[in-house]
Amino acid sequence: MPSKGEHFGVMFFAILPRLRALGASLLYPSVFFGAFSALGLARGAPGVIAAVVAGSALLVSVLERLFPVSSKWNEDHGDTRSDRLYLVTNLGVSQTAAYLVGLVSARSDMLAVWPTELPFALQVLLALLVFDLGLYAVHRASHSVGWLWRLHAIHHFPRRIHWVNGQRRHVVHELLEGTPGLVVLLVLGAKGPVIASALAMVTVHLLLQHANIRYRGGALRHVFAVAELHRWHHQRRYAAVQGNYAAVFAFWDRLFGSRLADGDAPLEVGIDDEPTLQEGWRRQQLWPFRRGGSESSASGE
Repeated sequence: MPSKGEHFGVMFFAILPRLRALGASLLYPSVFFGAFSALGLARGAPGVIAAVVAGSALLVSVLERLFPVSSKWNEDHGDTRSDRLYLVTNLGVSQTAAYLVGLVSARSDMLAVWPTELPFALQVLLALLVFDLGLYAVHRASHSVGWLWRLHAIHHFPRRIHWVNGQRRHVVHELLEGTPGLVVLLVLGAKGPVIASALAMVTVHLLLQHANIRYRGGALRHVFAVAELHRWHHQRRYAAVQGNYAAVFAFWDRLFGSRLADGDAPLEVGIDDEPTLQEGWRRQQLWPFRRGGSESSASGE
């Protein structure tokens, strides 16, 4: 007859897969809604915004090592230095843009139709919707308009997906992606703390969207563009999988007919037709403006 200790051990290992599945399902909502709640309560305090983004990045970094989708994606592919430069550069660009928009919004209400009477958290959610629709529009155009694709291609060439290279975007494309949403928010009269908080939520979500973590979106994948959806957008079978353009809200793809397959995407990611894009940050920044480079586009040609 087994002892109590042996009986407990058998029970623990029997429920361990269920605990792992539960943890995989709770990870995204815990981090995303936890960050959203903190930012809502802080009402745009810069210190809290910085702490939320940094804390989310640290948590995702740890979880990538503990529960990776692919252990190979945690290895340096000769791209780590460039990815870190992209991270620092693009976060600097986005935060500078948010600061400047905040200065302008403090001095002008433009159309003055923004619902400032709503609770702060609801204003952040509304700003997030407006900004994300702009991101979707520019991203989708970047897969069909040649010169936009040349700027955007840099994001697709890595042969692994992890949270750091979620920021691998040409600095010009970084500005272009954010401009429509920021301009609309500014014209409507949204205030700086609301806009800064919405941008912080985009950053937190993108950490999770590109995370090399074996988590599940569950029913939330119908609302949020979680990692299991976004990996379809990055797979190497590129010409056949144009879609899943949404940055934060997955329902844009369903609404505009660009939703791709569900389930686990192949782990073969990246595209190979332009060797320059496997090189350093400086050459990648210059590549879109050079003649004779790859003209591959959404058609995969």
